[in-house]
Amino acid sequence: MKSLNQWVSEIKLEDLPVLRRTALAISYLAKNSENISAPDITDIVLHDPLMTLKVIGGANSRSHGRFSAEITTINSAVIMLGVPPFFKYFSALPSIEDTVAEGSKERAGLLNTLIRAHHAAWQARDLAILRADLKAEEVYIGALLHDMGEMVLWCVAPDSMLNILKSVRRDRLSREEAERNLLGFTLWEFQLALAAVWKLPDMLLGFMDNQNAANPRSVIAIIGAALARHAATGWYSPKLLADYEVIAGQFNFSTDEVIQIVHHNAIVEGRHWDAFHVPPAAAWLPMLPGEWPEAPDDEESEQEVQACLMPHPEELRKVMDEIGAHLDGSLNFHDMISLVLNGMHHGIGLNRVVFALLTADRSIVKGKFVLGALEDSPLRNFQFETKAPHLFSRLLGKTQSVWVNASNQATFAALMPDELCQMIGGNEGFFAMSVFVHEKPVGLFYADRRHGSCELDEHSYGEFKRLCLRAAQGLAHLARK
Repeated sequence: MKSLNQWVSEIKLEDLPVLRRTALAISYLAKNSENISAPDITDIVLHDPLMTLKVIGGANSRSHGRFSAEITTINSAVIMLGVPPFFKYFSALPSIEDTVAEGSKERAGLLNTLIRAHHAAWQARDLAILRADLKAEEVYIGALLHDMGEMVLWCVAPDSMLNILKSVRRDRLSREEAERNLLGFTLWEFQLALAAVWKLPDMLLGFMDNQNAANPRSVIAIIGAALARHAATGWYSPKLLADYEVIAGQFNFSTDEVIQIVHHNAIVEGRHWDAFHVPPAAAWLPMLPGEWPEAPDDEESEQEVQACLMPHPEELRKVMDEIGAHLDGSLNFHDMISLVLNGMHHGIGLNRVVFALLTADRSIVKGKFVLGALEDSPLRNFQFETKAPHLFSRLLGKTQSVWVNASNQATFAALMPDELCQMIGGNEGFFAMSVFVHEKPVGLFYADRRHGSCELDEHSYGEFKRLCLRAAQGLAHLARK
């Protein structure tokens, strides 16, 4: 078992990933850094707990000198670093979406922790403003990073975090007992050790310390984190009622007034869910009182979820706008395709999507990006020979698309050989469209809903084609670079 010092010495702040939306936004601002101000950067950073940690830690580690003051806000950090140096220092940001597998328990665990931190910060900042706190951003950051150790462990050792949660659930241990049994130390000790190495401000540590009840500002950050943790599993727990009573005592409000404030904050914060792609706490507000379901056993969680994804037109619109905003070639190939697949998966609600790329010798089309398929799914080995006489190879003759469904399945059966059907799991229903750049084929998009109860429809087909054409437009601009 590694010691606490070994753990901390191996973790580098600059290696921690951030949300893809954060990385793209920072990259976009960097192209016009001379006209960007510190508040422009601050607004982006504060929406992302891990980016906030990187900026606060990076700024304080570079703040030297005997009379250097602690840097406790993002605005101060950006001013201290300088705007152009900020973009140079944070020029290569790894993203969670690119480093953690889509649909995995590890990604879900990390993203749920991050959206919970965002909710905590939102609640804490509003309460700080109600106290007329002139430095509410400090309280916001204190709540945002309250569970910093947990966030970092999800990033560097998600299997350890999963085992801790499993031990709490199955062995009925407290979190601290499970952490010490599996790691040899608690996450709070881990957090303190990281904070020392990264030179985080003492003030922020005070906001993170649940024992620091004597400081009214710390209480607000602590209660914001508690509210978010308890609300993440429903809005009817006795622990939440205790949180409301603490807030009522701090502000001399009635419990009903506190509930109204907290619920309103949760709803407003929940509108930012699309940066995290997991349900916000506000999603559980309409639910009636009842027991929160137990997490599934490992055997059950490994099964492919038999669920129909809900289309999110607003998410699709944002993806389309994002591609349009980067037709100057400012996105790289990987980020462009990732945006498109995200639009298909989350925006249109297609369970499984693939982008397959034509090889350099133009003999094979091979899956380059796959989203929504299980690790052992044959779809992850999507590929076909361009000279083989079947439906997919025929699509490469010109820019064209196909929707195979129950009404035309027999027509296309002869063009779907067994190896192709096995690869995609049958030919009950799917979309496919070739992509051409400068009148030459470059690849093919494939998408389906996989489950019989999740039927494809005319509207989804139209949106799929529209997004494929938008992708071709974006790739054409990349090709000119």
